[in-house]
Amino acid sequence: MIAGTPEQILKELSRVWASLGKEEGGGVLRACTMTLILAADVEEEVDLGELVAGLMHDHPSRAIVLRVRDGQEELLESRVFAQCWMPLGKQQQLCCEQIEITASEGSLVDVPRLVVGLMAPDLPVVLVCRTPALFGLNDFKPLVPIAGRTIVDSRRSSNPGVTLHQLQSLRESGHDVRDLAWTALTGWRQRIASAFEPIDVLAKIKDVELVRIQGSEPKMWYLASWLRRGFGKGVDVRFSPGQGIDSVEILGDGIKLEFARTSTCTELPDIDLLRQELGFTGRDRVFEEVLPGALELGRH
Repeated sequence: MIAGTPEQILKELSRVWASLGKEEGGGVLRACTMTLILAADVEEEVDLGELVAGLMHDHPSRAIVLRVRDGQEELLESRVFAQCWMPLGKQQQLCCEQIEITASEGSLVDVPRLVVGLMAPDLPVVLVCRTPALFGLNDFKPLVPIAGRTIVDSRRSSNPGVTLHQLQSLRESGHDVRDLAWTALTGWRQRIASAFEPIDVLAKIKDVELVRIQGSEPKMWYLASWLRRGFGKGVDVRFSPGQGIDSVEILGDGIKLEFARTSTCTELPDIDLLRQELGFTGRDRVFEEVLPGALELGRH
């Protein structure tokens, strides 16, 4: 493990690149399009290194993996290495940098300063927080303004209503925020929107009175808020428990549409959802419009 200063960590990173250059005889190409900060608590079950490796092919970056441990003892450790792969048909390896930082809650106050010193110069910064509870730590919050975009997964929250409130507060403060719970609804939204493409069905959109959704929070809230965005806020919405989104019914005068889970609406793996969000340029204005309504539905 390396002592926790940017200078020491970057010096060790230079040694890694020098060693790779010698081993490969110069056949190594450094690739970096952003700084990707991936934060989670130490109880995270997914191998964060594998997650980073899976993202690097489409989104090469300097990855900073932050693992937060409970407790107030002093703990701030780091290590560095490179993720490399050989593109098909190429003779030169592509390599990206990975810096792992392990910090206790008591030492988290020093992490934002450390991260600023490690960011790749003049490139976008994206923060992916896999443990929504970290937003409740005052010493974690300074990481958000460092990033140009923050991606959260409220499906992993023990209290998704609180997480959506935190996202809304960040959005109102001008931050670009995303939620993988919303990204996971892409297939459902495309399917429902397609059902209203015929002129005769579209003409009945004003007659929709009731929406029934079977699923789990917060995906139900997001989908209902999106539907109200199209049908009007006066539409009655009713929820029943399920897993993800199981079924959707749209009812009204002369209209009855029913949607059940299919292969096109199967929830994608986290890595595919992250690829979608990292590849999305600009702000997601539809999500920003839907978020307040989802938060309101979650309060009732």
